[in-house]
Amino acid sequence: MNQIWRKLRMKNKILVTGHNGFIGSHLFERLPEGQRVGIDLKDGEDLLDQLPDIQVDTVFHLAAHPRVGYSVENPSYTLKHNVLGTSRVLEWAKNHGAKRVVFSSSAAVYGNGSGPNSPYGLHKLMSEMECNLYSDLYGLDTVCLRYFNVYSEDQEYGGSYSTVISAWMELVKQGKLLRIDGDGEQTRDYIHVDDIVSANLFCANYKGKFAGSCFDIGTGKAISLNSIKEFVEERYKVKWQQAPEREGDVKHALANIGPLQDLGWEAKIKIAEGLNKCFIGETK
Repeated sequence: MNQIWRKLRMKNKILVTGHNGFIGSHLFERLPEGQRVGIDLKDGEDLLDQLPDIQVDTVFHLAAHPRVGYSVENPSYTLKHNVLGTSRVLEWAKNHGAKRVVFSSSAAVYGNGSGPNSPYGLHKLMSEMECNLYSDLYGLDTVCLRYFNVYSEDQEYGGSYSTVISAWMELVKQGKLLRIDGDGEQTRDYIHVDDIVSANLFCANYKGKFAGSCFDIGTGKAISLNSIKEFVEERYKVKWQQAPEREGDVKHALANIGPLQDLGWEAKIKIAEGLNKCFIGETK
């Protein structure tokens, strides 16, 4: 960690919004204790009211309502927190000495391939545009990271970032039926949360300018649901519940890792290693 942050070991602080969330908490614990400051988005509270009066070098903006389904049911509420919240964080960063804002976006901006198909995806795209605007108008360097399917061994089942991996982890523990939607041939780019943290730290420490650039954050590997199913079946006696393919579900999602790879970053944790951590608590 000392080497990662040698360029950012300055007199000022590092702000993390959403530092108690799934990804934010993993990132926060990797930052120097004497410099890190965290705030969270709380129901009924304005993010602006929680922003401290301090000078900062770097802002990691993760605070959001990240549930796609929730955004469909509450588009105005999530618009307020996810888009206006980003605007306020950017304005605050501009006025408090920040040299760079690292914004947590999502692959939801792609929808089914032709653009967002949920308010959440739209709000992330709008926030990316805000970041780009602040770079162009005010010289505040920003970078947007579009996360694909993030997973971890400590991921909360049913939480905001819950994936099929976390769901099956919990159901295996409970000895319950595991549900599989459709034919299982749908593919995702699963990326371990440690690699998400690594991408954030790399972008914060990057010497050049991003000027509002957006990058896919994934492994560049398409993993089918059936391949994860086979992994589980090799290790546990489980029973499956077949369900219809979910309406509106994206069939295939894959990160374009080339642009950030060209700058020097790539994911390190292979899917087999990550699944071993999740299901049997060890690596092979």
